[in-house]
Order: sequence, then structure tokens, then C-alpha cells
Amino acid sequence: MIRLDNTGFNRLPRPSFLRATPLALLVASAAVLMGQAAQAQTIAPAAETESKATNALDSVTVTATRRREPVREVPMQVNVVPSEKLEREGAKKLADYIADQPGVNLTSSGTVGGSLSMRGLTTGPSQTIATVGVYIDDVATGMSSAYALGGFTPLDMGMLDLHHIEILRGPQGTLYGAGAMGGVLKYVTNQPDTTEFSGAVKFGASSTKGGGSGFNTGLMLNIPIKEETAAVRLSAFSDRVGGSYNAVGPAGGTNVDRGHTEGGRLSLLLTPTSDLTIRMTATAQEVNRRGLGFEDMTIATGRPVYGERTRFLSTGEPYKNRTTLWGLDVEYDFGWARLNSITSVQDVKISNAADISPIYAPPLRSLGYPVVSVPLGSNVDQHRTSQEFRLTSRSGQTFEWLAGLYFNRERGNVTGSIDANLAGGLPSTNLLVTGKPNRYQEAAAYGDVTWNATSALSFTGGVRLAHNKQSYSDRSTGLLVPGAPMTNGGNSSESPTTYLATAKYALDKTSNVYFRAASGYRPGGPNGLKPNTNRNVVKPMYESDSLWSYELGYKADLLNRTVSVEAALYDIEWKNIQQPIRDGGFSFFTNAGDARIKGAELMLGWKPNRDWNLSSSLSLIDARLQTDAAGLQAKAGTRLPSTPRVAASAGITRNFNLAGRDAYVGLAARYTGKRNAGYEGSTVAPSINLPAYTMVDLQAGIEFPRFSIAAYVRNLADKRGLVSAEVGVTAPTQALVALAPARTIGVTMTVPF
Repeated sequence: MIRLDNTGFNRLPRPSFLRATPLALLVASAAVLMGQAAQAQTIAPAAETESKATNALDSVTVTATRRREPVREVPMQVNVVPSEKLEREGAKKLADYIADQPGVNLTSSGTVGGSLSMRGLTTGPSQTIATVGVYIDDVATGMSSAYALGGFTPLDMGMLDLHHIEILRGPQGTLYGAGAMGGVLKYVTNQPDTTEFSGAVKFGASSTKGGGSGFNTGLMLNIPIKEETAAVRLSAFSDRVGGSYNAVGPAGGTNVDRGHTEGGRLSLLLTPTSDLTIRMTATAQEVNRRGLGFEDMTIATGRPVYGERTRFLSTGEPYKNRTTLWGLDVEYDFGWARLNSITSVQDVKISNAADISPIYAPPLRSLGYPVVSVPLGSNVDQHRTSQEFRLTSRSGQTFEWLAGLYFNRERGNVTGSIDANLAGGLPSTNLLVTGKPNRYQEAAAYGDVTWNATSALSFTGGVRLAHNKQSYSDRSTGLLVPGAPMTNGGNSSESPTTYLATAKYALDKTSNVYFRAASGYRPGGPNGLKPNTNRNVVKPMYESDSLWSYELGYKADLLNRTVSVEAALYDIEWKNIQQPIRDGGFSFFTNAGDARIKGAELMLGWKPNRDWNLSSSLSLIDARLQTDAAGLQAKAGTRLPSTPRVAASAGITRNFNLAGRDAYVGLAARYTGKRNAGYEGSTVAPSINLPAYTMVDLQAGIEFPRFSIAAYVRNLADKRGLVSAEVGVTAPTQALVALAPARTIGVTMTVPF
């Protein structure tokens, strides 16, 4: 949802940590497992794709460092979420994909969109630019400026032939550039197979408590053209969403957030020689919703005003998001190094209507206007073209290196209008028409060098040099703009630099410790200034904000690779935080305030035999402002919003044989601690406490010779979980809240061929 302030369209607002108990638990767990490792008699090779022992945990290869290497060898926290796991859980969107990833959060925008963050790096409803980079394979998505809603529109890709999802925690500015200061989320898709024809058809149905029924279908085809030379892979899906939110009032109805999502992907693989590989991809997805999913909640009691998952609507809020992405990856292996040329073109078009009657109708009625409703209509255009060249040395050398060039051009625009619909057949009154075109250009050179000093000890150093320039203009007319049409605009440029340093030491063949220091940033940009702007408050340009992160970690596969453990302690210093600030009735961007984030993460996996698989994750985060932040009206010591201090997840899966068929049953639980949706004492982003909640999911499935069936229950106990809240939208005593999905029961049938 988008709302208007007086400059145009913006995002809708309106123990110390390392105490003895959690830290002792983390250290003690790692110490015990390290001790067990020393007693283990057999150690499986870490680089094997498939384990020899049937009860061993699988080894996973990732591309987090732009090299292909086992996840345990990467000196940072990388979580891998296989598509098989997501399908078993009934996951269909980004919020589902990260649901059991503690420390990774997505604030909801009413069942669509949202703000993605990792390790507490967010300013909540006042976010300017995304802090997490989102990729499909090696192709960047999203926007780098603050003027095309890039901070609130991460790519929410459906289950479109995914192989797995990689979650890279911590700043990735050296290899991934601007906007990856909190981390990177990477959708990794399946590659075409040149050896055999294959395919699959999927059918699914679901039902949500208090809502409508959902249906989904999917198709995948892999077609070899010439063995070991060429193949094409096609996939498509359709997902009908039944909705679960209701509305009262003139635009009332049931399941107002119902809709559908469709998508398709084409991938062509060519290997004309053993050294040359060409992959061309085209991805398209369209999301349609009749309305947005919000509830009107009384702030004092935390209870619904009109009923569970119900709000008052004076006008409808249809939403559409159409995304297309083209990619070309050409790879040539020289033997001594591998060259990649990655070209991409992205287009995103979003149309949205929002009911802002509670904000504007009362003052207009006081002036004598017989206002029935005040809809805000907006259109967002995002266009991005990028080109990357990367040369990567062979692995296994004393010195390994990587060097790259990156070029990016973006064009964005937000246009829209506010109209007051009047009673008695009177014509609508136009309050505002505005447009905000902007352009962003960036060129960067980056690289790193790894010195394998011994077979156990290695050091890596990296740097990225970038230069960007932007232009922005804002033209507004209407009753809300006094006098003649107002035109503001500006230009900016800057040259930020990011750094990386790591040290890794192998304790034995299956365990290592590492230290990682890395920096990250978000680009600054121009402010559109009105003629009488107070230049002591508002500057023509706001600057980039930046951070340094220091991380100490431990990774191991223990007890003949039946146990895995990953533990990390980190300390992040965030400087010059970007935030909005007001001068009279106008809103601009500025830099003010520093923050410090201390955290710990622990991930454990245990596969005692081939039939059982257990996993658990824990995240502890203390994120606070270190200095006052004037634009947020927040004082030093105030907690950053939207991030729980404690979050955890746990799961257990039992594999067994049922009537001669392979089957499984699983149980998963996730805990989200209490959070604050804003800042204590702030009137710009007021504080609303979001209580802690725990959700439990069930999964079960069975395989037959020609098909398989998977069933799931999400939110088994139908717990009420508040995901995000915003105030100043309906009434001073009310908040507009988004909730975790109600209990949903579903089943999926997959027919491979």
C-alpha cells in the first residue's frame, strides 16, 4: 500500500544482548560438539555431493562467494532452503520461504510486498532503500534509489522451478554492491539437462480458516535438443488465492484480498564446446489481488475493531504487479580462469489503489465538501539494465582471485492521483496529481584475493570501488498544492567503497572457525527542494549510509556427518542512517543517527539414522540507536523496529515405509519474539508493541510409482500473530495491522514423467 504526504507518494507509515545465559548456551553447544568431533573415528569428505553413509547429512554446493563450493567452506553464515522442503510445507511466496529463518524478517504490506531485512538492519516504516539484495541466480533485481519504492518491493517469486534458496547473512557489499548491507537472498533455479527428456505436472488445493479456497497448478518440461550440447527447460504455474480478510463499509465484502498469481520461465542452455556455456532465461510473473489484507486494531487492547481480519473500507484497493526479467550468462573456461558475462533486463509495473478516506475526508468535510471516499491511485514503473564481467581463477591454488566490472542503469517513476468522490452525483474533486521520475547509473570494479597460507589456514581480502549518479524530479498539481504547479528536482553523485577481510582456519577435515570483517552501504541521492526550503534542515543531497560488520563463526559436520553445527557472533556498527525529515509540510531525506547491532546465531542439524532428521535455529539480536535520530524522532538507546530480540525454529521429520511406499511425516515450530513496530516516543513512526507468537506446522506425504502426494497444515493451532502495524491511517486510537496467515490445510499431487 502507498500513501501520500505533501510531496507525493511514499510508503504507508503513518538482557543487554550478550548476557551470560544465551551466550553460555551458544558457546557450550559448540564446545560439546567440538569435543564429540575429536572422538569421532570416521570423517566423510566434505566436498562430496552425495554422502556415502545413508544416514549422513547432505553436502550442498552454493555460489555465495561467486565460486562453487560446499556451504560449510564459506566463511560466513549461509542458509540453504531446498525447494523440496518448501513444497512439502506448502510454501508459495517470500513470506513462506523465510518463515523458519530466525533473524530474517519481512514486514507485510497487506499480503503483498513488504520490507525485507536481516540481522535487524531496518528502520521500519521509514525505510528509504532496501538493505537486502535479491537475486535470481546471478542476476540482480530491485531498485537502488529511494524514489521508485525499491525498499518495499523485493522480488516475491512463486515456486517457479526453484532448486533452492540461498540466504547470505551479513553485508555483501564487495561482491554484490549497493543495497546488500544486510545480506542477500538468492533464488537458484534448475538448469536445463541435455541428457534426457523429463517433466512434471502439479496440482494443489488449500483452504484457510475463515477464508476462501485456493487452487494451484504447475508444469515443468525439460527438452534435450542435442545431448551434451543444447536443452531447453520450460516451467509455468498458476495460483488462485482464496483470501482471508473481510471489510465493512461502502466497499465491504468477504475475502477482499483474494486474487491470483501466474508465472512462467524459459531457460535455454547451449554448450557448443566443452569450454563455452551459454544460458538464456526469460521470467515473467503477474500478481493480481482484489484488495489488500489488513485489520483495523485498537491500539490500547490489541483487539480487532470490527472483527478478526476485518477493516472499514470506503473504496476498493485493487493491486497488480507485473514483473519480467531477461538474463544472458555466457561462460568461458580458459583453464587458468573462468570468464562470465552476465546481462540482464528487468521491468516491473505496479498499479495500486489505497483507501485514504480516514486521513483526508474529515478535514474536507469540515470545509463543506460532501466527501464519500478519497482513493489514492498510483502506478510504479521500475526498469533496470545491468552488465557484469567476472573473471575467476581456478580453485585449489595457493592464491585464488576474482575480479569483476559491473554497470547498472535504472529508470523509475511513481505517478498517481488523489480524488475526493462527492455525494449527490457531484463530480469528483482532484486533490493532487504527481509524478516522480528518477534515473540511477552506477559503474563499479571489484575483486578479492585468497591466500591459502597452509592446508588449514587461509586469508581473503576484497574491495569494491563504485561511482553512481542520480537525477530526480517531482511535479505536483491539485488543491493540495497551493498556487501554481510545483516542480522540484535535483542531481547527485558519489563514489562509495566497500571492503572485505576474512580469515579461516580448519580445525580438522570437517570443521573450521572463521573471522569476517565486511562493510556495506546504501546509495545516497538527490532531494527535491521547494523554493523556500530551510537549507539548515534539508540538504540538496542526502548521503549514503554505511556499516562495518565483525563476525566470528564456527562450522562443522560432526560424528560421521550425522551432526551439523553453525554458530556465529557478530557486531554491526551502522553509521549516518538514512531517514525522512520534515520541513513544514514537506518530507525529504537526510542522514542522522548511528546504530549498533549485536547478535548471535546457532543452527544445529542431526540425522541419527536414515529415518530421522532434526534441525533447529536460534537468533538473538539487540539492535539500538547509538545517537539521536532527528528524522525518526527517536533517542539514543531506542530499539530499532520490526526485529525480535529472540527468534527460533525447530523441525523433525520421520521417514518410513507405508504399504511398501516411501512416506514421511514432519512437525515444525517457529517462535517470533515481541517486537516494536515503531520507536518509543516518536510521532513520526509511533511505537506499537507486537506480541510474541509461536506457530506449529505439520507435513506428511507418500510416493506412488507414478505420482506423489504431499499434505500440510500451516499454523495448526490458528495462532494470532501480528507481523506489522502502522498508525495514523484510520484513527488516532487504531492501527492498521497485517497478521500471519490463519490455519491453512492443503494437499499437492505431483506427477513426474
